[in-house]
Amino acid sequence: MPAKEEYIAAIDIGTTKVSTFIGLIKKNNVLEIKGFGTSECKGIKKGLIVDINEATKSILNSIGIAEKATNLFIDNAYIGVTGKHISYTNNWTEISINSPGKIVRKSDVDKLISIANRVNQPIDNTIIHTLIKQFSVDDEKDIMDPIGLSTDKLGVELLVIYGASSLLKNVINCVKGANIEIEDIILEALASSEAVLTPEEKESGAIMLDIGGGTTDVAVYKNKKMVFTYCLPVGGDLITNDISIGLNIPFAKAEEIKKKFSNVDYNFYETLNRVNMGDIKLDRNKTTLNIRLYSIVNARVKEMLTLIKEKMEAYGYNHSIPCGVILTGGTAQLKGIAGLASSIFDMPVRIGIPIEVEGLSEAVSNPMYSTAIGLLKYAYQIRNFMDLGQIDDKRQRSKGIIAKFREFITKMLKNEKID
Repeated sequence: MPAKEEYIAAIDIGTTKVSTFIGLIKKNNVLEIKGFGTSECKGIKKGLIVDINEATKSILNSIGIAEKATNLFIDNAYIGVTGKHISYTNNWTEISINSPGKIVRKSDVDKLISIANRVNQPIDNTIIHTLIKQFSVDDEKDIMDPIGLSTDKLGVELLVIYGASSLLKNVINCVKGANIEIEDIILEALASSEAVLTPEEKESGAIMLDIGGGTTDVAVYKNKKMVFTYCLPVGGDLITNDISIGLNIPFAKAEEIKKKFSNVDYNFYETLNRVNMGDIKLDRNKTTLNIRLYSIVNARVKEMLTLIKEKMEAYGYNHSIPCGVILTGGTAQLKGIAGLASSIFDMPVRIGIPIEVEGLSEAVSNPMYSTAIGLLKYAYQIRNFMDLGQIDDKRQRSKGIIAKFREFITKMLKNEKID
């Protein structure tokens, strides 16, 4: 890529599609989408690689389309990961403050985070992110910035996100097969949130649901931090499959009908007989067909959203979420889904499209591409964090999480033995 301008590439490897996006960071720090390529994805099921050759071909096709659209050559990119193997744990760590006046200094915070990052995981797990949830001073929690405060004990809670090493290796091998150097691996729920949530929503409290083809990524934000994440291994493909079975039609035709005619709005039921499916060649009574389609899709979407609600309730995250639910991903385009979600969660719901981004309207105005755009935005923040002179903090903890993860990726790329 040209050295004079700061281009960033990201690859969203989904169940139904692979999207490669190329962005440019402009002088005002605004991300501009210069071009993208989307290819049908084969070899992936529910976020997991099931055929490495087919998945690699899909990645290569997507990259080729993006390169042709931008007239740029991609040799490195940020990669998104998801899947039911992704999990998290909370890690509390405390240290004593011995400075004059017991005042917390930056060096104290650096020391605390360095110690907290020494998270032991089983050999079959690899840590992807460690995110600061909150600090505490003398057991007083929800402290955002402890520097300058007086305390005997300083604590921090980290959200440690990890995945199965073998499954992450499969993703790395696919990208390697496409001759792409991995800049970093980013949780897709984190990326999608970065694309569609406003600063106010992150601070006050919001639930982000990214409903893709094979998975639904969940992220909960409070006090500007992601405090919970979860991947439900079902998505829009399950709706298509139900339509295919319920109407006795091929999967491809069911997908076409879902995109063109599906509607889950409660108020839509009374006017179903007005919907015209004339361009879909099916030998059925129009009214009967529409009612059947509505019933199938409504039942499946309601079930999916109810499963997520129950998961939220189990962890106590269905309360104190004033900004409600933000739906994104391809399935968020389903007509009436916001109203149905609002009735299930008993919260305000909106459809989330990428914010604070410029460029091609077909990309920046479509919730289908929230993850890919979010990967670019999050990648820029990573680079900007380093540009602020804080990279030395990472170098000092060479045995820490980030170093270990980069070592993991490097060994994979060199075909070395993984410890």
